[in-house]
Amino acid sequence: MIARSSIFNRLLRRKALASDVCALCPLTTCRRGRRAVVVSLGCEEREACRLRTLGLFEGSSVTVLDSRNGFLLDVRGSRLALAAALAGDVMVRPISG
Repeated sequence: MIARSSIFNRLLRRKALASDVCALCPLTTCRRGRRAVVVSLGCEEREACRLRTLGLFEGSSVTVLDSRNGFLLDVRGSRLALAAALAGDVMVRPISG
């Protein structure tokens, strides 16, 4: 199951990079400064529960502040750092503008 998810994320990433804005894509495809709305958390339930507690839940708005070594996000006025592997499990819908 992990390999299938990884392949799916790579395909979405390629498609997203080609168009720069996608309808639904992993957080890892969002560039610095991009705002997005979280659609789903595809990680293990324990990790998803922890992320929800920290403010990263379905429907929340996030801004990518940095994506060099993992992902630094602005979530409801707070900064949240995620490993790239975990960020790949967070599906988002980018907000244009």
